Amino acid sequence: MKFGVFLYQPGLVEGVDYNFYRIKPESGTVGTPNPKMFTNIACFGDNALAAKRPDWISVSKDGPALRTNKKYNLRWDVLCMTNPEVKEYNLKLIEECAKSTPGISISSQHFADHGFCVCPRCVEQWRQSGMNWVDWRARTVTAFLKEVRQRVVGKPLFVNCLPDPLLGKVRLGYDFDAMAEYADYFCIPMFSKNYPTPWYWETIARGYKSFLEKPVFVNFYVRGPGETWDTVAPTKQIMTVATRVARTGIDGIIFLSEKEEYIREFQKNAVADRETRAFLKDHGGDEVLELFNRWEKLV
Repeated sequence: MKFGVFLYQPGLVEGVDYNFYRIKPESGTVGTPNPKMFTNIACFGDNALAAKRPDWISVSKDGPALRTNKKYNLRWDVLCMTNPEVKEYNLKLIEECAKSTPGISISSQHFADHGFCVCPRCVEQWRQSGMNWVDWRARTVTAFLKEVRQRVVGKPLFVNCLPDPLLGKVRLGYDFDAMAEYADYFCIPMFSKNYPTPWYWETIARGYKSFLEKPVFVNFYVRGPGETWDTVAPTKQIMTVATRVARTGIDGIIFLSEKEEYIREFQKNAVADRETRAFLKDHGGDEVLELFNRWEKLV
């Protein structure tokens, strides 16, 4: 099993296999690639571009793909997947980062949710395809991923998929079998400010591992932007959910944090919590416990 960190600021963390830098999160801000870090790029989730170009926002019969649309659980503003300018903007950034960093991770490379997008361009492309609505949307998502793959030459490509293994195709356009042709790894964000019930996350991870045709990573939330240690899950809960999920046979775990110093504090807390580490023995997630043991050399 491999381990990594997912950071909003460039900075290397010791004691893990992968360091990811969110050079372009869904806020739409764009940083400078770190040649020692894998690069994560959020594609169609883009608050900044949505504010500048509201005509590019994905639409549904129940309104636009904005965080203010209470009929959907949107965490960011989402642009139309068939907009050629948005596509080329992201593909160019992906290509540039792929040349200078060890690998690429993409997220928000899907439709906003069910019902999107019904702009005139999408409707016309759907009608010309001769396909049903769900299959056309899935083909659109896969076609974009194919273009990404063509820009990421000879380097690993991680594809993030929201945690909906049952209705991922209907809601978001995920055709997992088709996507597996272009992805080297799938990563499932399991972000929460609280992990009191590991069973649910374990179930989702087991479901994905059962049918995805490429290695599966999961991503846990340590401390994102705007948080304090009082507003996120205690280290004990993250240790527990990571150990429980590890026993499903997944291939890796990534920990999200705003910056490296928060990960270092998380590492110190995990090492210091010997009571939880002892409790987690015999749960079947030994590789996570071995990770905590290795971190003892760092703190």
